Amino acid sequence: MLSAIPRKYRTLVIRVAVCLIFCVLLFHLLPSREQALKGAGKSDESGFRFVDYDENVDESLDDVKDLPEPSEDGIIHEKALAPAAHRAVDGSDIIQVSENVTEEEVVPEAQFSYYDEKEMEPWFKKSSPDQTDPGEFGNAYRLSEEEEADEKIKESVKKGWSNHAFNHYICEKISLHRTLPDRRDKECKVNKKGEKRQWRKPLPDTSVIIIFHNEAWCALLRTVYSVLETSPARLLKEIILVDDASTNEDLGKKLADYVSKLKIVRIIRLPKRSGLIRARLVGAESATAEVLTFLDSHCECAPYWLEPLLEGIAEDPKRVVCPVIEVIDADNFAVSTTTARHIPIGAFGWGLEFRWATQPGNRGMEISENDRDAPFTTPVMAGACFSFDKANFKHYGSYDLSMNGIGSENIELSFRVWMCGGSIEINPCSRVGHVGRKRKPYKDADVDDRQVKNKMVIAETWMDDYKWMFYRRTPRARELETPDVTDRRKKIEEMDCGNFEWYMTNVAPDTHIVAYKDIISHGEIRPASDQSYCVDSNNVHGNPGSILDVMKCHGLGKGQYYEFTKETELRQNTISELCLAASTDKEEGEVWTEKCRFPWHDTPESQKWLLLPEGRIYHLDSDRCLTFNLRTLRVSLLKCVKGPGQTWVFDQKDGYEEDTDDDEEEDLKALGVEELPEEQEQTDPSQD
Repeated sequence: MLSAIPRKYRTLVIRVAVCLIFCVLLFHLLPSREQALKGAGKSDESGFRFVDYDENVDESLDDVKDLPEPSEDGIIHEKALAPAAHRAVDGSDIIQVSENVTEEEVVPEAQFSYYDEKEMEPWFKKSSPDQTDPGEFGNAYRLSEEEEADEKIKESVKKGWSNHAFNHYICEKISLHRTLPDRRDKECKVNKKGEKRQWRKPLPDTSVIIIFHNEAWCALLRTVYSVLETSPARLLKEIILVDDASTNEDLGKKLADYVSKLKIVRIIRLPKRSGLIRARLVGAESATAEVLTFLDSHCECAPYWLEPLLEGIAEDPKRVVCPVIEVIDADNFAVSTTTARHIPIGAFGWGLEFRWATQPGNRGMEISENDRDAPFTTPVMAGACFSFDKANFKHYGSYDLSMNGIGSENIELSFRVWMCGGSIEINPCSRVGHVGRKRKPYKDADVDDRQVKNKMVIAETWMDDYKWMFYRRTPRARELETPDVTDRRKKIEEMDCGNFEWYMTNVAPDTHIVAYKDIISHGEIRPASDQSYCVDSNNVHGNPGSILDVMKCHGLGKGQYYEFTKETELRQNTISELCLAASTDKEEGEVWTEKCRFPWHDTPESQKWLLLPEGRIYHLDSDRCLTFNLRTLRVSLLKCVKGPGQTWVFDQKDGYEEDTDDDEEEDLKALGVEELPEEQEQTDPSQD
């Protein structure tokens, strides 16, 4: 074939042919436009995909140029879509809930009738309390010196903590009929005229549903009696105890015989361990009252706890109403007192963990006396106690059956209520005590993965592009199979619910997001010499003050996820906005967590850090480096030295290019650091 081409043109033809073949191969190797649109963006070492966009995409491609751009926080913000209940015909939002106060229609008092005291008598009347009895009026009960010295009592206390995660010995010392004081604010007790508070007619009745699994007898029965002895008989239709396959002998026939004498109390036995979500659904299905009130099995109800909850639902059946949760100390069973000026709201961290937060309207100021009995909205509710209109509980879809066990179900239910047209409020005139256990007293198999999967269901179902905030903080979630939420999403569309952008804008506007462009690095901080360990704040509740150490990496985020920001913070925000801090005055160079000051204030010197070459983490104020000791599992600040004890791996970038050395030098100069700390030869502290 080449012989037919004149010799002087053969070389040119061959070159053209090679170019054409190369172009054909390149065309087949590169993804098509459709593949590019569906394709992956940035990814981390686990292969998890993060959204990425090429700023130089050919704008002649209409379907590409119309794609939404991520904002500075790395999230694609859709147009806020309100739930149908809050949406005008043109799609605009006709209600704003961010003021955090439940507005009620003013109705002339003459149009109401009220229950009198006789109509509000409880099923059982408490005997007159003796203030000298152990724990009466919510007081602490502490062991005497003789009891503390008794070996049998010591063993009993130790066993109780192991089995129940609270001081079971003290629990048994306190009466099952303990009286809690009425610690409501004055505005809850009297009306504007100074007369004793009465309750409007009619109020719906309720079924109280209590789930238990191997609960202590003293805690369970005190919960039951506190409901029976403080709730008006005409409003409390029944108490349903759902036994989630308990194995404790005293919770079998003995319990059945005991509660058979309590008139309206009945037990449902589950044949196998089902978890809180399914157990509550069984109780809800069996309930016969108009309102469902869910209550944990280690609670105590204060006087007049039920009436405000039911009054809120009577005013608006789409409203979920929660009491103020007072903490019962797990050691001495003292009950806390929270005034209306300091009642927190429920919130969530980006690791989808529940936390308490200060009311937005009460930062640096006091709630006026006129508002101390006013219910206020909360973005997320605690799961320990709440009341829900039964018909609307079913309408909203009850609990999500694709979630198992216990863990974040209250967050999922909160998202659903708000985004599908309901609301959630805390009533300051309702108080319920709850034993503040620091751990679950039982450990089910694969509980960590189940809880992560539950959170994945929430992220995929409700959070739209905000779900990456969760996945970024939870390495284990990036390894598990993505749940199929097709049916749930279909139900959401049928209900014409709003989207997460609306929720963030109107319901949880104070939830902080660090702009992705301001994150220099994030993820787990691991010792370079053994990357099976991670820096851990051991902070499961998001409270400040926890001391750092190193623990085996668990991949669950929580106390092992950190963000190094351009404000030089080492930020931990899976639960609440905490920053690592240290001081030259702190003994032994400890490092701890405290509330982040930025963006509300300037970053304090105690919270400023630098990531230095060779993986060192440098604290500016103390002129020391973060140091680990794998023998003692301690983390401390010591003089910067050469050696593996100060070498960390903290470089997860999700595909973003790392700064060059020149960029790093410029960043240091901008912070006023002219030169790095001088390295010194010294014994490796990780081996001491």
